[in-house]
Amino acid sequence: MKRPLSLKLFISISFLIFAVIIVITYSFISAHFFFRGMDNIIASNLERAGYSYLHSRAYKHRETIKNFHRNYTVTYDWKELSPDIRQEFSQPISNINEIYKINKSSWFERPDVIYFVMRVQIDDEQFFISQTLTAKRASAIVGRNIKQSMKTLLVISISMLITMALFIWLLLRRIALPVSQLNQWTHQLDSKSLSQTAPDFAYPELNEMAKLIQNSLSSVQQSLEREERFLAYASHELRTPISVIRNNIELLNKLKQNAVSQDDSKFAQIIDRIDRASLTMKHLSETLLWLSREDSETLPSQHVDIAQQINQLSDEMQYLLANKNIELSISTHAHVMVLAEIPARIILANLIRNAFQHTNQGEITIQQTGNTVIITNTETHAESEASTQDLGFGLGIQLTEQLAEKLAWDYQKSHDKNTYQVTITF
Repeated sequence: MKRPLSLKLFISISFLIFAVIIVITYSFISAHFFFRGMDNIIASNLERAGYSYLHSRAYKHRETIKNFHRNYTVTYDWKELSPDIRQEFSQPISNINEIYKINKSSWFERPDVIYFVMRVQIDDEQFFISQTLTAKRASAIVGRNIKQSMKTLLVISISMLITMALFIWLLLRRIALPVSQLNQWTHQLDSKSLSQTAPDFAYPELNEMAKLIQNSLSSVQQSLEREERFLAYASHELRTPISVIRNNIELLNKLKQNAVSQDDSKFAQIIDRIDRASLTMKHLSETLLWLSREDSETLPSQHVDIAQQINQLSDEMQYLLANKNIELSISTHAHVMVLAEIPARIILANLIRNAFQHTNQGEITIQQTGNTVIITNTETHAESEASTQDLGFGLGIQLTEQLAEKLAWDYQKSHDKNTYQVTITF
């Protein structure tokens, strides 16, 4: 399998190739303008030779002169130029005051011979001036200067390439460091670090990416937490209706075995309890699913008698007080109001169950006035303090707080050494 190229290596190679192309291009441009400058110098020399030719001879004595002043050939007739020039230039040049050059050597090869020819117009006269430069006739100073210039150009090109490579390396390191830090940070994220502020990664784009990653993972984490809470709440809340169903089924079986004559009222009462418990389980499941959803619709409301709910729940949970020395006091007043029945029943069931279950010896008071319910349990047993750490107790209170907060019901609790009191206002 082909190994994928890393982003860092890809950018490094791309920048390096780009730098090499720039250096080579500007090197060729520099060399081109260097030779262009040399050609301009030759053209200037040819033009000055033309002026010297005109001023040194009268018009009637002007003829073709070879080896005129630094090996120039000056003539009015193209055919009078040297055979080498006419052979290299297939036809007479037509442009005026423009130098023509023939150099058969390559870029990196020292030329043996270079041919120059120029058609010069001075005043009303036109004539041809040519010059042939050979390696043997070239000045040693000129050759040395050319070598020095090419060497300087090569040194500058290599220096620029090294400088750009170093700059690219530093730039990529400056960019790669926060990217590497972002990579390490994402691998170290867990449920605890998700709630912490993301570190600064130097660049706004990376900070925005870190925020997006954190928000995405936080959303996933919240979904998992909601699912875990749902499972915990469901297992906690369904214990009571399941116990009611099991106890009533056992009671029903005993009555069938022991009763000589069928007492329809007792059977109807037991069946009614089982039916209520099954409905409670159904409503509990629906409410817990509603609570676990992030965006949920409003639960249906109906007329609910709070006093009746308290008395009914207290009666269903009497089995939690069995074999306990507890004084129970319930004070209720009929009060009907419109509210979501199932969440209200879950809250009341949790608060009453907690009071019944976690009080071993002492006093429990349930007081209802209008839409406010106050439940107080006072423990007099010395070893009961540890019971408040029970898992069911914690889940029940947590579920109560979440329901009250989501439905905007006022919920308060207070706790001291021996007394636990909760207040819920619907």
